[in-house]
Amino acid sequence: MKEIKLSKSVRAHGDELYVLELREPTGKDVRELGFPYTASGDAGVKMDAGVIAKYISRLAGVPPSSVDEMQPSDLNTISWEIVGFFLGSSAPDNS
Repeated sequence: MKEIKLSKSVRAHGDELYVLELREPTGKDVRELGFPYTASGDAGVKMDAGVIAKYISRLAGVPPSSVDEMQPSDLNTISWEIVGFFLGSSAPDNS
């Protein structure tokens, strides 16, 4: 599990959350949601915000409405954490 502190809390299931815990994705998650990024021609990565939002909801166990409340900076941090599950050590360190 990866723990991510949010810069601004979000509401989920009637609670105010200041930290999200992301479990690692499974093969079933990937089959159902797809990969959260595509590789670009210059060896870069293009993240898919829609797919990443679904991963955040599923891996953190929060409703999509909670993801919609998140600050862009928190979404960016969590996006790289999720992509890091797939790319391993080749993902940039944005902490």
